[in-house]
Amino acid sequence: MNLLNIRDLITRAAAGILYILIILLGVLGGRYPFIIIFSFILGIALFEFYRMMEKDTSHAISKIFNITMGVLIFLAAFLYLENISKYLLPATVLAYFLILISSTTFIKRDDVLHGIIYSAFGQLYITLPLCLLMLISYSQPFNYGNNNYDHILILALFVFLWVSDTAAYFIGSLIGKHKLIEHISPKKSIEGFIAGIFFTVISSFIFAKLFPDLSIAFWSIYAIIVSLFGTLGDLFESLIKRTSSVKDSGNLIPGHGGILDRIDSLIVAIPAVFLYFIIYFTI
Repeated sequence: MNLLNIRDLITRAAAGILYILIILLGVLGGRYPFIIIFSFILGIALFEFYRMMEKDTSHAISKIFNITMGVLIFLAAFLYLENISKYLLPATVLAYFLILISSTTFIKRDDVLHGIIYSAFGQLYITLPLCLLMLISYSQPFNYGNNNYDHILILALFVFLWVSDTAAYFIGSLIGKHKLIEHISPKKSIEGFIAGIFFTVISSFIFAKLFPDLSIAFWSIYAIIVSLFGTLGDLFESLIKRTSSVKDSGNLIPGHGGILDRIDSLIVAIPAVFLYFIIYFTI
């Protein structure tokens, strides 16, 4: 390994550690660090998504408008959960869609409908899952019945994703011979996929030991869901990048790409996890 490769490895490791520390600050620091950090993450992820969608053509609806509205919806969801304003969230969502719909009248372009579809999909793909992530933190079994932020299940979600991604990468690199879905992501292997699930389940036993109020079965199923849908999220973003003919969504994190590259697994895993919690805690 030459000096240049060593420097690249050190840069990649340092950037990865810094990213993890920022995420942990957002998760463990309480609701105010959470809303600040994840608002920035949301805004950057939306920027990267809409920029990829505009790679070959400029859409009729401004990406700045979509990014701004996405962050405002996220902040309105926070105010709703804090019981500060019950009306701002539905009002913000309604205003957003009214503006999108009215754009068909005021924007004189044949592709305005495509602009509306790409605008709305960005919010569905990125903003909605992050709003659900915040909702999970306010409705956990550890504080059920009040409006206090709690980090336990969210921390587990990130740990499971990191374990799954890391195990899949290293095991896949070492022994991966059978491609998972080659036409979307040539580097992913079935061996890495299985290893990701296996080691994520192993890591769930630690949470079962630390938080015995929830059963081993709960934590194990939680881990499997995160690993499965996290992989699906990674594959879906790979499809977006392949369609847009880009290697990474951005270059904000040296050696890792953009923010969307880091949260692609997260944003698809969140709705699946949210549904699992609803089923588990209401049966």
